[in-house]
Amino acid sequence: MIPTRPDVEYTGNYTQAQAAKALGIDRHTVARYIKQGRLKSQVRKIDRRVIIKGKDIMRIWCQMII
Repeated sequence: MIPTRPDVEYTGNYTQAQAAKALGIDRHTVARYIKQGRLKSQVRKIDRRVIIKGKDIMRIWCQMII
């Protein structure tokens, strides 16, 4: 986990890999957080990709820092 604020837009949509890079963690950890319910995600209908909103990335980062 990175100690500095992730460079994400609050209203943006990010893939698991992009979220992992922003948080400084492995993409498998992001998948585990989603499975555990710690990180909210959506599945994009057009290509079935898992999408994480920027606000949820910031929320998990704030929880991990405190």
